Amino acid sequence: MSNTAYIGSGTTLSSKYYLRSFYRFNREAGTSSKRREFSGNQLALADGRALRQAVRRLTSSDFSDDQGTNTRNSVLAYIQTYNNMLSSAGSSSDRTLERSAKQLKNITSELDKIGITVNDDGTLTSRTTLFESADLSKFKELFSADATYMQRTSTYAKRFANRGEALVTSDNNLLMQKKNAAATG
Repeated sequence: MSNTAYIGSGTTLSSKYYLRSFYRFNREAGTSSKRREFSGNQLALADGRALRQAVRRLTSSDFSDDQGTNTRNSVLAYIQTYNNMLSSAGSSSDRTLERSAKQLKNITSELDKIGITVNDDGTLTSRTTLFESADLSKFKELFSADATYMQRTSTYAKRFANRGEALVTSDNNLLMQKKNAAATG
């Protein structure tokens, strides 16, 4: 699928555009080359927030034929965001993050009908031919606001983001305590 934008009867936005939009709270965390600069807890927070943004974007889509490319590009960015979240959960030793990621993995089997493969490790991959030719009504079944899949994804992403925020806050508090101790000691 192309990563370019087209101007015509409507605007077509790239999957990279959507990815940047999902990671609007921490754009660098959405960039694979920059992710290693963050702690696992910072990535958990960024990924949880980004997945929540992805859910909001997809559930507000109109799934019309003239927006088909945008819907597909948004879903491609969702796949990347989802995989990032699994990666940050996998590098964490926090049980809440691990449990949320496991619960999320358990609901992905339905994605196969629109050309998204669930790999053995739980990550997602689009099968280009099927993904590009899948009927948009199937996307709507999975990604609309009423879809059980998106409601559950939203719940798990919220838990993930909240836990990531608590962990980052805890990390920051510990850092401040160490700095204060060094300054007074």
